[in-house]
Amino acid sequence: MGYFVNYCAGVHAGILPSRNMEAILINVPRDAGTDANIRKCLKMLAATRTKHSMLDSGGYQRLTNELKGGVSTSDPSRPLLCRGREINLAPIHVIQTAVKVQPGIVTALDAPVLKVSGPEKQRREFEMKLPLNLRWMRETARLRSKYCPNIQLFIPIQCYDLHQFGLIEPTLCRLRYDGLSLPTRNLDAAGISLFLLKFYQMGVRKVHLLSVSNFTGIALATYFARYIFDWCSVDATTWRIDSQHHNYRHPQDLSKISVREGEVFDENWGLPCSCPWCSRTSFTQIKHLPGCEKTAFLRRHNYHAIQQLGHELYAHSADFDSFIEHLRERNQKQERLVRKLIEALNIVHHRKDEPVETLRKILGKGKL
Repeated sequence: MGYFVNYCAGVHAGILPSRNMEAILINVPRDAGTDANIRKCLKMLAATRTKHSMLDSGGYQRLTNELKGGVSTSDPSRPLLCRGREINLAPIHVIQTAVKVQPGIVTALDAPVLKVSGPEKQRREFEMKLPLNLRWMRETARLRSKYCPNIQLFIPIQCYDLHQFGLIEPTLCRLRYDGLSLPTRNLDAAGISLFLLKFYQMGVRKVHLLSVSNFTGIALATYFARYIFDWCSVDATTWRIDSQHHNYRHPQDLSKISVREGEVFDENWGLPCSCPWCSRTSFTQIKHLPGCEKTAFLRRHNYHAIQQLGHELYAHSADFDSFIEHLRERNQKQERLVRKLIEALNIVHHRKDEPVETLRKILGKGKL
């Protein structure tokens, strides 16, 4: 039985969903680009009594800056920079920040592959990013061993399928690292399961699923934490993004309920949540809150709902058959997704030691 941890991403001292935080993910360019920001991060981690901290390299921020027309460089001879539409971020900057912040885990700098459809587009995107990703994982691993071997290193795997992963694996096998991070935006339940089974068969004991806050992703993570790995964690900024768009996350299945002005609710319809913020209000009252108050309320509730789902699913996963039944009963709105999730979990649970190629044929290609 391993640990399941849900990192709260997108936080800073001025935007916190709770006074006490189990786990926080910090981002290098956004949160730690200056010594002043680092001091604020350290103060925030101490004030929230955070048990688990992870330092994200900021590769995704570097990519989005480029896509918006900004200038992104990776010059190790220049200081870390995140100003306006200019980012300078190299592996040395990630490790220097890790030395100052001392997180439990640091992720290697990566060049994320875009969410594109079609095998040819995916091949071109992967091949374009591969040399940089291999170079950065080697460099980050070398610098971690030299400057902060006490901090765990997780390496992000930027590819679309297991064939492409085969081109990463030889380099990976020569590196010293503690776990692997898997982006999930290009994968469904079967695809995530295939990658995680491959990692398991390689002897990897710790994994992190990037940008996961949906029912399927959290259910998979709690299962793999319980039965396969020593550690399986997730992170997401959903609690914050949904609050900005005035969406309320249902604690039962994390489905969205809009509480924007203009929505109509039955006055007898109580809130489906027992958190401290929901116990004395209604959807209509939330709808009519002033903008800033509504956003703050939804930050707290959404964070609580996502955290609570993870804790409850992990608790129910102690018995596999009961876990499967609980998933069916808990989420009846997304019947097709839950059915595919359960199919994947059954195959993983009973056939995890079979060759991955055999499992790939059973589970399918695992692509959206």
